[in-house]
Amino acid sequence: MTVKKSSPFSRNLSNKLVWPMILGAAFTTVLYSVIHLGPFQGWSMLRYLIGHPVEYVEVAMFMVGVGALLLKGGQILSDFRGADQVSLPEIPPGRMPISEAPNLLADLREMPARFHNLLIHRRLSSVLEHVEAAETASGLQEELKYLSDIDAERAEHDYSLVRIVIWATPMLGFLGTVIGITLALGNLSPEALVNEPKVAMESLLQGLSVAFDTTALALTLSIVLMFGQFLLARVEAEQLTMIDQAASDQLLGRFQVDGSQTDPNVAAIRRMSEKTISTTQDLVLRQTELWRETVSVAHQHWQRVMGSSQEQIETGIREALTQSLKTHAEHLAAAEQQTIESRQQEWQAFTDTLQTLTEAMREQQDKLSEQGEVMLRVVEATGEVTNLEESLNRNLKALSGSHHFEETVSNLAATIHLLNSRMGSAHESRSLGRKDEKGHAA
Repeated sequence: MTVKKSSPFSRNLSNKLVWPMILGAAFTTVLYSVIHLGPFQGWSMLRYLIGHPVEYVEVAMFMVGVGALLLKGGQILSDFRGADQVSLPEIPPGRMPISEAPNLLADLREMPARFHNLLIHRRLSSVLEHVEAAETASGLQEELKYLSDIDAERAEHDYSLVRIVIWATPMLGFLGTVIGITLALGNLSPEALVNEPKVAMESLLQGLSVAFDTTALALTLSIVLMFGQFLLARVEAEQLTMIDQAASDQLLGRFQVDGSQTDPNVAAIRRMSEKTISTTQDLVLRQTELWRETVSVAHQHWQRVMGSSQEQIETGIREALTQSLKTHAEHLAAAEQQTIESRQQEWQAFTDTLQTLTEAMREQQDKLSEQGEVMLRVVEATGEVTNLEESLNRNLKALSGSHHFEETVSNLAATIHLLNSRMGSAHESRSLGRKDEKGHAA
């Protein structure tokens, strides 16, 4: 995130007006907090500070002046400390060309930010900017003198707030005097002088004490501020002299000076030659740039042509591949349909065969059921033969001794004949069932 820099106007306004007022208000608050809350409440000298509201205002204005002097003293001390830390490289024996001025200026700008507000840094930067803009060092000494006068005038203007406070503080004292005399005379009456002279004199003395106390306090504070301003002004004057000497030592004799006092046209001719060379270089660079642009345009046109041909080739290949894939997909679809139809036909034939086999198996099951019934009848007939044999045996036993033996033998022969006829019909039925099985199997 970038930090927005404040403008020089707002920075100067805050340094020379806002901050002194803030410091003055802080000092005043601390002083009266100590007076009212500290162990100094019984001192008789405090009446000069808290005897009247005008005295509060005088002390507050004095503290504002003290804050301004402290800020100015801090700036002077910072310039003193930084005078030896900001310097240019040593001057070479053959002097430096004017083209080196931007490099020196860049070196100054690359210094830490705390050096940029120092007076020596601003002086060197301003002179190098002038040399870079003028492209000559012939007027370097005049520029140094001009910047020195500007810094001296600026230093004089820095004490404007202090001078205002020094002028206004006695005015407040005189205002307190007028207010005190007015109070003294306002509370004095002829009846009080006659009836209560002691009370009247105390009231008069109280008003006069306010008047003289405010004036005495205002004059004292003004003298202190004037003395502090004088000391700082003398110290700053010495500092400006030191800065002027340091800037002159680092800049005078550093750059090559064209021309002389007898022939001032040499510098003009040299500058014209440099301008001609610079213009020629610009023309060469411009012609090179035009050639580069021409080659670039031709290259771009060739790229567009190649790109168009490439797009056409890609389009043709894409269309051919699309048509081939489409034809292949149709062939695959036809082969798949043919395969499906063939599989359906085979499945239908398999279904028909399976149905035929199912019907044959059902007929075979019916035949087997009929043969089971025949066998059941044979079994039943066998049971009947068994019963007949048992009955015959019983009859034979019963008739073995009777005289009807011949009749019994006739009955037995008839019975055997009947049994043989039934056994023969059962044998024929079984033979027919086997023939049918052989026919189905065939």
